Amino acid sequence: MGETVVIIGGNAAGMSAASQAKRRNKNLDVVVLEKSPFISYGECGLPYYIGGVIKESRKLFVLSPEDARNKRGIDVRVNNEVIRMDTKAKKLYVKNPENNEDYTLIYDRLVIATGAKSVRLKLPGSDAENIFHLKYFEDAEKIKSFIASEKPEKAVVIGAGYIGMEMTENLKELGIDVTVIEMLPAVMGDTEEEINTVILDELKRNGVNILLETAVKGFSVKNDRVRKVLTDKGNIDTDFVIESVGIVPEVKLAQDSGIKTGEKGGIVIDRYMRTNVRDVFAAGDCTEVIHIVSGKPVFVPLALNANRGGRYAGANAAMDSENAKNEKNLKVFPGTLGSAAVKIFDLEAGKTGLSSKAAASAGFDPVTETVRTKTKAGYWPVHPPVTVTMTADRKTRRLLGVQIAGGEGAALRIDTAAAVLTAGITVDAVSEMDLAYAPPFSPSWDPILIAAGVIAKKM
Repeated sequence: MGETVVIIGGNAAGMSAASQAKRRNKNLDVVVLEKSPFISYGECGLPYYIGGVIKESRKLFVLSPEDARNKRGIDVRVNNEVIRMDTKAKKLYVKNPENNEDYTLIYDRLVIATGAKSVRLKLPGSDAENIFHLKYFEDAEKIKSFIASEKPEKAVVIGAGYIGMEMTENLKELGIDVTVIEMLPAVMGDTEEEINTVILDELKRNGVNILLETAVKGFSVKNDRVRKVLTDKGNIDTDFVIESVGIVPEVKLAQDSGIKTGEKGGIVIDRYMRTNVRDVFAAGDCTEVIHIVSGKPVFVPLALNANRGGRYAGANAAMDSENAKNEKNLKVFPGTLGSAAVKIFDLEAGKTGLSSKAAASAGFDPVTETVRTKTKAGYWPVHPPVTVTMTADRKTRRLLGVQIAGGEGAALRIDTAAAVLTAGITVDAVSEMDLAYAPPFSPSWDPILIAAGVIAKKM
C-alpha cells in the first residue's frame, strides 16, 4: 500500500497541490477534503458572472470532482469538513454532513490549503438578509438570484478593494446606481496618490458615487432588510449592500493543532512550504509568503500565488521522508511581488512590488516619480493616456515598485515591471531596456522606459 498525502481545501492551492503530488508520484494515494460542494473554480471571475459577462456558471469551473477522480486519480471528497487535526498521530477527524457520518483519516503528509474568509462588519443591522459578501461560488449565486428577483435600483458597496471595484463596475453595467464607501483615503489599499486620482476620475465619469475616508456605523433595517447605510458623513439609501472590506487567512484549524501563524495572520511556512510541524505543508491564501523586494513575510491573497504555492507544496509533499531529508530535492517557492491588475470600466490599473509608503516601512529610502504619457504612438488614431508611478531606492538605485493606470494596453505593462523587480536591477538599467515598439502598441519610448529615465535623473 502506498503512502497517503491529504490536502485540506479543494480550490486553487489545494487542487494544484493534489495534481502536482499525483504527477510527481503516481503511487501516492492523494485525497482532497473540501467542505463545500465545489472545487477548482475561478473566484476572480465571480463579479463578471454576477454582471452577466460570463453567461454560464460552468465556465468558471476548471475541474469537476468526477474528472479529478477519473482522469487524475485524485480522491476528491466534497462536503467533507475537517473538524480537528492530530498532527502527532497524523490523524484527521472529518465530518460529512450529507450522511451525518464522522470518520478519521490517517495521512503520511498533509497540505493545508484552507484559503481565506471574508471579514464581516459587526455593526447594528449587520445580520440583514440583503447584506451580501463575495468569496465563494455560493455567494455569487445568492447575489445573482437577488438581483434577478428583486430588480434593485440602488446598491452600496462597502470597501474599494479589487472585488469592490469589480463589483461596482458590474453592478453599474446592470443599470444599478452604486455608492462606494471606503474607510481609507485611497482605493485598493496602498495606491499612490496620482494613480488613485486617475481611478477616482474614471469612477465619477461613470456615475459612481464614491466616499473615501468614510466609516460605516451601522444599518437601518426594516422587515429584515437594510434600507439605509449609516455613516459618519450621513445616511445612504440602498436596496442592498455588498460588504467587501477584506479577507483574512482561514487558520483556526491549523492554530488549534499547534501550527504557527505570523504577524499577518497567515500560517508561517519556510521556502519549501513547510510549517513548523513535521510533514505538514501549507499553501495559498491561508499562508504568509516572503516578498521578493522587502524580504519580509506578507499576506497576499492572489490567484497566482495560490496556484504556485499549491504546486510547490504538492511537489514537496510527494517526496518520501528519505528523499525529503536532502533539501536539494525540494522545490523552493520564489516569493511574491503582489502583482495584480484590475479593470474599472474603460480603465486598466495594475501594481507590483512596494508602494512608496511600504518601501519606507521596509527600511528603504524611496524616491517616487510619476509620468503621464500614452499607451500607443501619439499619431495612432486612438492613443489612450497612461499614468506610471515608479518607486526606487535612493542608495542602490534598485527599482522597488510600479503602479500603472490608463487606457487599453496599460495594465499588462506591469508584467515588464514585475520581471525587472524579480531580477533586482536598477532604474538606470531599466531605462536602457530594449522594449518592443510598434504604433498600435506603444510609443517608441515605452511608458516604463520614460518613467525609469525620469526617476534615474531625479536621483
